[in-house]
Order: sequence, then C-alpha cells, then structure tokens
Amino acid sequence: MTVLIDVISEPSRILEIEGVWNTLISKCGKNPLFLSGFVKQFMEFYRSKGWTPLVLVISADKMVVGIAPLMTKKKVGVRFVKFLSKSWFSPDFIVDDQYREPCITSTLDFLFKNLRCQFVDLTLPVESPNLRILKQKCKANRIYCYTKRGRWADMGHCIIPTGYTWAELRSSRGKNFRRKFKKIERHLDRAGSWKIIHVENGKKGSDAIRKILDVERMSWKEAVRTRRGIETDQDLLMIWKGSQHMTRTEPDFKWSVCFLELNNQTLAYSLALQYKEVAFIVKTSYDKRYKRFYPGIYVNNAAIRELFNKRRIRKIDLLTDLPFHRTWTSRSLPRVKVMISRKSVLPTIMGFMFASAYAHADPLLKKAPFISDLE
Repeated sequence: MTVLIDVISEPSRILEIEGVWNTLISKCGKNPLFLSGFVKQFMEFYRSKGWTPLVLVISADKMVVGIAPLMTKKKVGVRFVKFLSKSWFSPDFIVDDQYREPCITSTLDFLFKNLRCQFVDLTLPVESPNLRILKQKCKANRIYCYTKRGRWADMGHCIIPTGYTWAELRSSRGKNFRRKFKKIERHLDRAGSWKIIHVENGKKGSDAIRKILDVERMSWKEAVRTRRGIETDQDLLMIWKGSQHMTRTEPDFKWSVCFLELNNQTLAYSLALQYKEVAFIVKTSYDKRYKRFYPGIYVNNAAIRELFNKRRIRKIDLLTDLPFHRTWTSRSLPRVKVMISRKSVLPTIMGFMFASAYAHADPLLKKAPFISDLE
C-alpha cells in the first residue's frame, strides 16, 4: 500500500478540500470541532502566536483516509509538535478505521524522519482507538513514548447519555436536584420577570454573539483575562466564527444558545454545538453581579433540557471535568497526555514540563476555582 502525505500550512487550503475533509469527518468522527471551519480558525490563531500549522492529509488507494491536525514550533533549537487545538476540544487523529495503522505509522515517520522533530506532545481521549495503535507503533519503531493522566479540568470530559427522557434524568438525580432548581426559580420570581430564550443557527446570530460578549465582559472570568493581558476569549471567538461557517456548509451541524434574562437583562448564556446525534456544551458564563441567583448552573440546565427534548441527541459532552458537572452526570472520561521522543531522557524532561504546564495553565480550567463558580 502506498501512503502519501500532503502537508497543509496555509489556512485557506483547508477550504479548498472542504468537501473531502468533512466527508472523512462525517465517516470517522462525531466531534464538530474537527470540521473544516473550526480547523481553519485554529490554524489562523496559532499562526498569529508563532506556531506553524502542520496539518497532514493522508491518502491511500487514491482517496483521503486520514488527517493529523498538528502544529510545530522550534524553541532553543528543539522542534516541538502538538495538536492544533487545546486539550479540552478533544483533539485526535481522524482516520478511516481500515487505514488506522498505516496512518499512524506514516505520521510518526514524517514527524521523526522528514521533519526531524525532537518531541511530540499530544493529548488524546482515553477512549480514542488511536491511543493504543500509537503506543504500539512507537514501541515497534523504538520511539520513546511516555503517557500520563493529568489532574486538572481539561484532562477529562463529563458525558451525559440521553437514551431516556428529561423526566427520567431529573428523577435519577434525586430530590436535591429538583429542589435546587425550584429554589433558583423562586429567587428569580421575587426579583422580577425572567425567562429562558433559545436561539439556534442563523436566527438572530449577530444579536446572540453581542449578548454573549456582553455577559463575558461582566463575568468573573474577565478579571482573569485582564490580569493576563487578554482582551477577549479567543476560544469563544474561534468557536463562534467556525460555527457560522459550518452552518452554511454542513447540514448535520447546528449551534444553539440558551440565555437567561431577568428584567430584560441577560444574566447568563450556554452555547452548544450539535453534530449528528452528539451535542457539546462548549461555553457557559454568567454576569457576576447576579451570582446570588446561580445563573450559570441554571442556564446550563436549560440548555441540557433543550437538547434532551429534541430526542435526536444521543450523548451530551461537557468537554471538561468540573465539579458542577456532577449536577447532571457521574460519568467522566479521562484524557491522556502522550509525550513521544527518540531519547529516553524524556521522563526527566516531562517532570519539568508537567510542573511548568500546570503552573502556567489557564486558570479558567484548573479544578479548584470551579467548585462553585458556575452556580
């Protein structure tokens, strides 16, 4: 079998092969963040940060059978490679199951022989079928492979199965679940007139993003961004721009936003992406002035209820593993950090890198501050 690799570094080239790209995603995955519109956004953003996008499009038998969405950078003479998107987006190799082994093998060959990189830093979902193959191929080719499960919020993702009704979910979570939301509603009732507004796809899209950004500017996260010199939530903007593109080009893709409003003031929002029968809650935030009403957890509950009631959704992925997610589910799947190198000194380097990564990790995704922040 002849395997060919086409390297894409220009974001615009993704759209040139958009039909082929999204056909493979549709066949081999259910994560909408792998679709062309999102990958183009990731490529543009990380290029602006000094990374070189390294998207490998793998062909065999005269058809595209795999995609490796990567990026690379050289630091102090050492070339690093990592996935193109952050760990909480669940990055992975996208490959046709029939060609999984040759795709992983050819990717490793390209990185270590053609690119001559020294370290590959990947985070994969533990349920990924590529994880086992990756470790096998590293061992067969005498490439050092070190794996570790991280401890902070982006190294796991909570899953809500939806093979039952919303009433059954409420019942399964116990009396405290129902009492909690009834109590929030009573507090809102005493404060004035309130409502949940649901917006999806192209309907009032410009108004939706304006309201989302208004909430973000008044959220508790804004102080963290200000301290770090970040003007806006870049992840949010990339997701939004990618969503607008995919709505126009991919019929199986949808976005939706739930807003909680009190006296015509938007208190909180929850943004969801839907692809086929899977939904992802990708962003939730609230106006910190109204924290006493627990708006974040209430609007999240409204978004999850809306997805349940559509009946065509089979699973809701919350993307991270935060304490407040236990309101709806006890099921969490870990992600695995994989560091690959030709040299066996990797464990020593990794000890330093993990300590450094946690020290500089996005505080919005460390577990400790989230115990009650979305309530």
